[in-house]
Amino acid sequence: MLKRPSLKKTEEKKKPYFAVGLLTILLIATYIFTIKIYEPAPNVMITGGILIYPFTFLVISYISKYYGFKDARNGIFMSTLLFTIFIGIVMVGVLPPSNDVTSGHNLTIQYLFTSDFFSIGDFRIYHPMLGQFFGTLISFVVSHLLYATVYNAISNLTVDYLAMGLSIFIGYIVDRILFMPMLLAQNLKDGVNTFEFFLKCLTSEFIGAIVAALVIVILYVILTSIIDAMKKRQTV
Repeated sequence: MLKRPSLKKTEEKKKPYFAVGLLTILLIATYIFTIKIYEPAPNVMITGGILIYPFTFLVISYISKYYGFKDARNGIFMSTLLFTIFIGIVMVGVLPPSNDVTSGHNLTIQYLFTSDFFSIGDFRIYHPMLGQFFGTLISFVVSHLLYATVYNAISNLTVDYLAMGLSIFIGYIVDRILFMPMLLAQNLKDGVNTFEFFLKCLTSEFIGAIVAALVIVILYVILTSIIDAMKKRQTV
């Protein structure tokens, strides 16, 4: 009788390609909404990306738990690379229409992804706003690597959802500390925004990060409970 391969060995051969693809999509969606700042309540200023961005931590949580730290780390770098390639393709794609005198410059894709430019003679090369682009990339890589590292270090020492919760709080707060100064640095330098406005946004983002982290922890508990129950049924 042939032996059925163990579930553990089968999982070790798999890679979280779908999760990495989803992570990249969430990163792109976050980038689109990041530049928009909303005031949902008096004196509370948050970026639109905070509604989507927390789910990137949920995806890394899933990879970390079911595939391990190495795949989580590789997933972070791979999604970052795919995001950068996507932006590069958009930059190349908008060059012909944006330099065509018969067409307008306010194309939707150009506005969303390459809203700044520099000129070489009369030729314009459109690119992302540097604060938004590098702020998104740097904060994403640092905070998610920090999250995966902390989770990997303490997941065996405490209850899984507590390890996940502590990790996401640390990672998300660090993320906001890195991201907001890079996003608003140019506006502060140019006098478009005041330092008071920056502090208001940063404080609001901290509050939003805490609330979002709590929601993600709850979703994580529900999601992992469903997945673990399905795995148990498969092994019976």
